[in-house]
Parts: sequence; structure tokens; C-alpha cells
Amino acid sequence: MAISYQDIVEAKLDLLETAAKSWDSMGRKFGTLGGDYSSHVSTAVDADTWQGYAADQFKSWGQTTAEEFEQAKGEAKGVAALLRIAHETLSWHKTNVIGIRDDAIDEGMDVDSHGRCKMNLDKVAAKKGEKTADKYREDPKARAEVEDEWTGGIKRAVKDAQVADANLKQDFLARGKQPDKGLPDGFNGDLDEQVKQAQVDRAADTFKGIRDGETPSPAKVREADILLKVHKGDPAYNQTLINSLGGPDGLVKTHNRLDDLAYFDDKQHKGSYISLDRGLATSLATATRNPKSDFYDKFMSDMRKAGVKTYDLDLAGEKQPAGAPGQEQKVRGYQSLVSLMKRGGEYDDTFLKETADAIRSAEDKKRHGNPDVWDLYGDFSGKGDRRFAADPLDGILEVMSDKPKVATDYLDPGEGRPNDNLKYLLHDRDWKTVDFGARDAMGAEPDLESPGARHGLGLAIEAGSTGRVPGAPGEEFGKHSEAQARIMHDTINTLDYGHPEGKNGDEDRIGGANELLAEDGYSEMRRPLARALTSYTPDTVDIISGDGPGRRTGQGDALMDGENSQVQNSRSSILRMMRGVSEGDDANYWLLHGSSGRYMAEQLTDDQNAGQEQLISRGAKVGEVFGAINGVGADTDLSQHGRKGDEISTTRVYGYHLLGGLVNSIPVVGDVAQRTVDSYFDGWSKAADSENDRLTQEKVSSRNEVAEDALDRYFEKWSRASGKTVNFDPLQRESHQSFVAGREAAYDALRLNN
Repeated sequence: MAISYQDIVEAKLDLLETAAKSWDSMGRKFGTLGGDYSSHVSTAVDADTWQGYAADQFKSWGQTTAEEFEQAKGEAKGVAALLRIAHETLSWHKTNVIGIRDDAIDEGMDVDSHGRCKMNLDKVAAKKGEKTADKYREDPKARAEVEDEWTGGIKRAVKDAQVADANLKQDFLARGKQPDKGLPDGFNGDLDEQVKQAQVDRAADTFKGIRDGETPSPAKVREADILLKVHKGDPAYNQTLINSLGGPDGLVKTHNRLDDLAYFDDKQHKGSYISLDRGLATSLATATRNPKSDFYDKFMSDMRKAGVKTYDLDLAGEKQPAGAPGQEQKVRGYQSLVSLMKRGGEYDDTFLKETADAIRSAEDKKRHGNPDVWDLYGDFSGKGDRRFAADPLDGILEVMSDKPKVATDYLDPGEGRPNDNLKYLLHDRDWKTVDFGARDAMGAEPDLESPGARHGLGLAIEAGSTGRVPGAPGEEFGKHSEAQARIMHDTINTLDYGHPEGKNGDEDRIGGANELLAEDGYSEMRRPLARALTSYTPDTVDIISGDGPGRRTGQGDALMDGENSQVQNSRSSILRMMRGVSEGDDANYWLLHGSSGRYMAEQLTDDQNAGQEQLISRGAKVGEVFGAINGVGADTDLSQHGRKGDEISTTRVYGYHLLGGLVNSIPVVGDVAQRTVDSYFDGWSKAADSENDRLTQEKVSSRNEVAEDALDRYFEKWSRASGKTVNFDPLQRESHQSFVAGREAAYDALRLNN
């Protein structure tokens, strides 16, 4: 008897997964029993002390018994696999039936226990108005047509579930090929492999059709998607599937065709194709999980060939301008592979690093690669096109950023800088991968950088230098491993000087990190770098104030001190870096300013029981750091907006409370420090505006009374929050003087005093 509508909506399908786990457990127990039997019973029987007819007979039966334990294990695992397929399949159909029922209810239907729909005119009136309800009251035929349409939809979904249930029943009742081992008609130890092979064959049949240009039926897509979910953790299954497609070449073609179907050829089923593509990405991740396997070695070898081959992709063909020479443009294999990887999947560390290295080898001149290998007409950085990794090296860095340890390993230059990946990416690489510029006098189209260039690089540097996923909440200030500190130190120096040691590596280079990061091709890096710098606030505060181990002039390398390692860049480099990441985004500037304010308020709190002299010293440090950062903020406003006077204060979006989720990137501090900063930043934007006015009026060396007032309030807020009574006169006087020194340092670093 077929299952009914009510059976489906009330089914407790979790019991199938519970049963699958029980069968898995049974299989493991049979394996344990078989091991014990072989270790103890068989060993005893095989001893030379027992000989003769009885011993021979027992040994024969003993071998059969050992085989039967192994066969029982295989059959139990096979039943578990069948139960999981049943669970995933029936769960999908149950969700589908309930979804259509809920849609019917939303449209004003009452649905009975048989799945029949009847219009509830009161609901229709509430949802669509009395006019619509009156229309159906006066036209019973129209009302019946709507009811029949919804009833038919539910009926079709129920029929699909019934067919799936019947097919599953056949799978469970099917008698598989009996193995040669064990007892005749005993346990079927090959059932697990038979089930998996049948399932991989069905999935491969669908994927091969897609690869070869077919448009699969929704039922086939659904089945393939379910099979991928069921076997997502099974390396052997997924390796077999990828091999059946033809390895990397077939995998790339299949992914590209799924993209064509989803976004061009069969948009009606877009969600199903994207889900199937995600499953394929998970399949790739599982299949490549073991770098020491034969499959892995062959896949990587074949991928190096497929990675630079060209393939069809509708999205790329659409970007080719009319009249462009040659055939419809194609994409490279690595562009498609990384596009697939961006769909998801928990990739092995080695696979990520070796894929990135292979992509670099394909493009790096020093490795006999072609820097123009990824060049394409059109820009793919827009919202609708980001799914395609036009720049596969930047794309793999984005994927890598989800695993901070991998990003750290890949980017860490190491002691003595034997690894040049970071330098290559920041300085040596050709990032011009887009052919969409105006033709030059010779008729050639120059390569240009995409507006989305370095998106993945910024995220990878953030992850690699902080040890946390990009945008994740900060935990504590100043805890960085030696590798993380090396990455941040070399990033700052390379961006500022063109050389990781802080040497002037580019004699013809104009400006430092402030001007380089202001270029359009670096816009995607600014937010991740701002968040990463926030993590290094104790280091940057000490560098600006001259308290760091490298003083204000810096050192060529980071300070190696285990988990307390620090950057040792020069003060000028730090300030230019702050200025650069603030370009075009006030929130980045306030993130850096806010983290400094929090950290220094925490330091004041730590010193609240110290003597007056210690507090005065701390106050001088606060003044110098705020003066320097304030100078950076003033330059940001001038170069970015060109606003003056009252226009700034009326249009600026400053305000500490407006940073929203960005504030989560700042490590947590104590309650006293938090209240100090929350109160203080409400008024600090006026000090920044005043600094901007001074520069506008070319009063570079004049005092900033507004900033001095803001500093006074900062200490007063801290005093009230901490309950500490302080003689503020010397504290404020020192902070005001230091503020001027810090401000002048920023002007010098940014060349505002020229």
C-alpha cells in the first residue's frame, strides 16, 4: 500500500538516521569480534600442539567463521548506507510536500488530512483584501480552479514521494551478488561496496550527462545531490566519482556546465544546480583529503595540465566585447577549479597550499610561467560575477583565509625569508588580469587591474597575521605567534618601501603605503588590513610613542618572542599604513582610532594604583598617540573628500557608535576602559574636524584647542569610571604637549609639512 499524504507529513524520519548509526555500530562490533576471534581462537588452533583430523576440520571451519565475521561487518555497513539514502531521500520529499502545503495555506487555503485544498474566504480577505474575496464568492468556478491547482500540486508532490519510497523498497529487497567467502547464503560482505558502486554509478551518470552538455531532469539532479550529501565524508566514493568524470578535466567541464545551466540555460532550476555544484565542491574536498594517496598524486599531476587548458563558460563568452578578434573567449582550468572551491568544502591544508603554488607556477615568469595566462576581456568583480575566480591565485587565497593556520603557513616568510610568497604577492606579481582598457596607438588593449583585485590577498593576510577568520571577533590585544608577526611586519614594510626589510626597494616608486593603498587596485585590501592592524594595537601604540623595542625608527625584522611576538616597523611606516587603509572608508580610520583608545584606557586602568609620575608618563603617551592618529585623520579628510569647515561637520558619518559590527573586531577590554572610550568618542569627531580646518587654513603649527579639550575629557571620563582621584593639571599638560609632537610626526610621515 502506497504511503499517503498524512503518512508523509507525520513521518518521523530521524529514526532512519538512528537506525543507520545502529547498523554502523553493529558493523564495528562485528569487526571487533572478528579481530578477537583471529587473535585468540585462531591463534590457539594454529598452534603445532594440536594436530590430526579434528584439528584440520576445526581450522577449516575456523577460517569460515573468521570470514563470516568480516562478511557480517560489510553487510551491516551496506544496510547503514541504504538507510542513509532512505533518510535523505524521504526527508527531501517530506520537506517538498510540506513546503507546497504551506504555500497553499499562505494563499488562503485550508488543507485537510488528505491534502485536498479548500479556499478559506476569510483568510483570502485578510491576506488579499475583501475585493479579491468577493470575486471568489461570486465566481465558484474560479474558486474551484484555484483549489484544484493547489490540490494538484500537493498530489504531484505526494506521488513523487510514493515513487521514491517504492524505489527504496526495491533497493532494500534486492538480492545482491553473493560473495565467495563465508557460508553459502550467509552474510553478504560485498553489500557495502555493491551499494556504493550502484550509487556512484547513478550519480556519475547524471554528472557525465551534465559534463557532455545535457540538461538533466529535476529528479536526476535531486538524486545526485542527495547521493553527494550521503557520501560527503567517504573519500573512496568521491574519488571514484571524480575519476568517472575523467579526473580534473571532467570536473572542470562539469562545474562550468552547472554554472551555465544555473545562470543561463535553465534559470528556473538555478537553486538546484547551485546546490549540486556545492556538493561537487565537497566531493573534491573529501577526495583530496589524503595528500599521500595515489589518487591525490594523480589528481594534482593531471590538474597542472588541465589548469592551463581552456574551457567553455557562458559567463566568459558574454564578457567578450563585440568585434573582439578571435573565437568566443574561454577560461582556464584553474579559474574554474577555484570557482568550484569557492562554493564550499573543508579542504586539506596541503591541497590548498599546493594548489596555490601550482597556480603561481603557471603565471610566475621566474618559474617559466606566463603572467598573462589568466587575462580575460571584462571585469568579474561585480556582485553577480564574483562566483567566477577570474584571478585564481587571489581566489585560492580567499578560500585559504577560512583556515588561518594555512594562510599563516603559506604567507610566512620565515626566518631569513626563505619563503617569498608574501613578497611575490605584495610586490612582484602582475595583478593586471583584465583586458578592458582603451586601445593604444598600435591597436593593442593594455592589461588593467580589476576593481576587485587583491580581495583574497587582503583576507589571507588578515587571517595569516592574526590567526583568526577574517572579521571574527577579537579576543585579546597583542598575542601573536612569530609567524603571524613576520607576516604583518613584512606586509607593512613591503607596502611602504617595496621591500620587506624596510629598505627603499623601488627608487622610482612615488610615496609609501599611504599612496599605494589609495590606488583603486588596493581598495579590497583596506578593510582586512585595518582589522589586522587593530589586532596589533599594543605594538603600534608603542611604536608611535617610541616605547617599542625597535623605538621609532624600527627594525628590519619582527621581534621573535613566541606567542608574544611583535612587529618592529618604523613609526612613519605605521602612520602611512594607517593613512592608506583609511582611504575611502572613514570606518577603517575610526576602527584604528577606537582600538587605540580602548587599549590605552585599559593601560590607564592597569596603572591606576601607580604613582603620579607613572600616570603622567602614561598621559604623555596617550597624547602623542592621539596626536599622531588625529593627524592621519585630518589628511584622510582632505585628500578623500576635499571638504572644509562646516561642510565637514554636517556631512561626516563619524561617530564611534556608528561603526556597528566593525567594533567586534576590536579585542575586548574591561568595563572601565569601555566606558571611557564610549563617552570620549562622542566628542572626538569635532577634534578631527578642527584638525582638518587647521590644515585647510595652512595653520600647521597652530594649537588645536578642541583636541586638547577632548583629551581632558578622556582623562576625566576614565577617572570617573575607575573611581580614581587624580591631579589632572600635570597629566593634561603633558598630554597636550605630546599631542603636538605626535601630530607633527604624522605630518612629517605623510609629508604635510612640506
